Amino acid sequence: MSGSWRRGVHAAVVAGALAAGASAVAAQSALVEIPAPAGRRLQSIPLPAVDDLEPAVAAQIREESQRVRALATGDQVGARDLADAYGALGQVLHVYEFFEPAELSYANAIRLAPGDARWPHLLGYLYQQTGRLNDAVEQFTAARRIQPADRAATVRLGDVYLDLNQLRDARQEFERVLEIFPALAQKGLGEVAIRERRFGDAARHFDLALRRVPTATSLHYSLAMAYRGLGRAADARSHLDKRGPGTIRIGDPVVDGLQAQVRGERGLVVLGRRAYDAGQYKEAADAFAKAADAAPASATPRVNLGLAYLQLGNTAEAAQAFQAALRLEPTNSEAHAGWGGTLVRERKDAEAVPHFQAALDQSPDDVVVARQLVGALVRLGRADDAIAILNRMRARDRDDEDALLGLVILLSDQHRYREALTLLDDANRRAPDRPTTGTTLARLLASAPERSLRDGRRALELATQIHASDPAPVNAETVAMALAELERCEEARAWMMRAVTAAQAVRDASEVSRLQAAASQYDGAMCRP
Repeated sequence: MSGSWRRGVHAAVVAGALAAGASAVAAQSALVEIPAPAGRRLQSIPLPAVDDLEPAVAAQIREESQRVRALATGDQVGARDLADAYGALGQVLHVYEFFEPAELSYANAIRLAPGDARWPHLLGYLYQQTGRLNDAVEQFTAARRIQPADRAATVRLGDVYLDLNQLRDARQEFERVLEIFPALAQKGLGEVAIRERRFGDAARHFDLALRRVPTATSLHYSLAMAYRGLGRAADARSHLDKRGPGTIRIGDPVVDGLQAQVRGERGLVVLGRRAYDAGQYKEAADAFAKAADAAPASATPRVNLGLAYLQLGNTAEAAQAFQAALRLEPTNSEAHAGWGGTLVRERKDAEAVPHFQAALDQSPDDVVVARQLVGALVRLGRADDAIAILNRMRARDRDDEDALLGLVILLSDQHRYREALTLLDDANRRAPDRPTTGTTLARLLASAPERSLRDGRRALELATQIHASDPAPVNAETVAMALAELERCEEARAWMMRAVTAAQAVRDASEVSRLQAAASQYDGAMCRP
């Protein structure tokens, strides 16, 4: 059982996705303001400096702001026309993520035209994007009060209530649109159910949504979480294997109309990033490709295009995009990391390492890139180099449990058990509430290949405490290992059978098989590992 202490540990050497995106703010030079017109109780609009923006975007903002100025100073301009002008300016500012002046523009439009549902709907969406969820509820509710047929506002209200963890309100909103948007409603009701730990209902809702929209492959992950909650481990694994990027889109003509405002690289990158964040990778790739065409000398859209292609599984196109980005900007860390990830997918770890290293040199705090580099080094058999990277990660963040556990595994592979035990012991004393660290420490104390490092009594104390709060099969096995080290063989055998029973209860066939094989080592008078 010399390697059995590792069971249940999540290694740190896993690949991750690299988030990338264009900056949302232009150069912060002096702002130009549209003053509030006299007598209308409106707000002034501070405009961003446009000199450093793309000419097409700068011209667009100037055009809309000048239109508002002209109407605001006119003598016979009606409230509706001025509201439309403020709303149009808000849309342009919104699509380029100048959120503050966009908010004020929408607010003016709402004051001028309180019966127009477009402006509270768009303001609610802006608040949803920027995390002002209670304000989003207020605006979407106002939009629906004006226009009761605004079903998109109902779906967005449900999503906002979910984010606020107001589950009863979320459920009511999704039930309102069951007949209009059945797949979206079932997905939303599934999210409510899983938060309420009604895993059976959650699985039913997610399954119905997936049946209606089979291309929404991201729902397989949600189904997997529901089945995990039901203890159906095999079903959970099956759906995890099927998960993908596909989502269910909200049919929201008001928000979708923002896309018509987009001009130039900046807006297209913003548009692509929104699609990417929503899991709509084909739409994201299309937007990034247009941005690249609009800005032949810019690396940013090409990096984002490569990331979108990776999500779509198009590794050849991804590699071309990252290479194009690096030709334009040889030190671009996102491009190096993306190309490294592409090479890893093609099992070219040796070629990927220098790109991950270059990315890490530019962004030393990027944990995802560091883990990708560690993974490639481990697969290449360069354990010492991987250990050095993990040590640097822990020097930057001693609370990084994944880095700790990855380091412990690699040290043990090098037979450096004392160092591994010292790291685990220190981490456990600093954060005794972390069960994975505690379990790993208990298993090493119970079965370290160097017997002088073992401490069966402490292992048993740790293991029983962890099992009391989480009676998972691996934790029952850890108690058995500690008892075996203390040569309390009958108790150890009993705990192994308890571990087998726990694995059977959650229908984890592979774990049942492993534990049954391990249990045979506890037969006989001597059971010490």
